[in-house]
Amino acid sequence: MNYEQLTAEQALQIANLKEKVDILEQDRQRVRNVLFCIGGPLNDNRLGFTSAQLQPFWQISELTAPLEIEP
Repeated sequence: MNYEQLTAEQALQIANLKEKVDILEQDRQRVRNVLFCIGGPLNDNRLGFTSAQLQPFWQISELTAPLEIEP
């Protein structure tokens, strides 16, 4: 494999990975919306969970926080 082929292959891999990151970010946001029942008229806790019941959801939300990646 020569330099041009390697560069082209890496460019394709980067493009594919960027697309996957975009999809994962959309999925992460949808998961967060489901966890906290976002989407009602007031974007509030529509299911009426108590603070204690919401604790695991907050932990999941923290684990799925967006990555801080500098370009």
